[in-house]
Amino acid sequence: MKFYLVAMGKLGSRVTSAFLALFFAFGGDGVLLVGKEPGSRDQLVQKMQTIIIPKIEFFQVPLPEALNYLRAEARKHDPQKMGVNIVLLTREEPPPKITLNLNNLSLGSSLGFVAELTGYVYEVREEAIVLRKPSPKGKKQVFNPRLQTEIYELNEGLRRRLLRGP
Repeated sequence: MKFYLVAMGKLGSRVTSAFLALFFAFGGDGVLLVGKEPGSRDQLVQKMQTIIIPKIEFFQVPLPEALNYLRAEARKHDPQKMGVNIVLLTREEPPPKITLNLNNLSLGSSLGFVAELTGYVYEVREEAIVLRKPSPKGKKQVFNPRLQTEIYELNEGLRRRLLRGP
């Protein structure tokens, strides 16, 4: 397992949390944070990456059952035996079903796959991980719904003024 040393000014910031969520979602192994004392949200992000689930085998498992399994496995493999809170905010009837086979993957990466397969997003809050359907704005958000990109179309006159000056 590789660890990366990341120096952050404010560990509780949205930028830091977004960086960590994306880092682990795309296969990062671990981060050693240097800076202020981590808040409960940062501790939860670190815990999501230190809890390694040895085996996940889902075949057409409804999302609520999959989350219950991840909660139980997180508690079982947490060095402190406390686990994490995972909250499902959006309920669909019937719930989406998941088929997934994973070995030796962190809880954070596993949740990333579950969210991607179901079309949900997850967000790490102060005391819990929250899964929900993305907002119906039509914008695709991956892993952290607090990150948003907005594109504005500029008219020709404004574009010329911005590029050439006054």
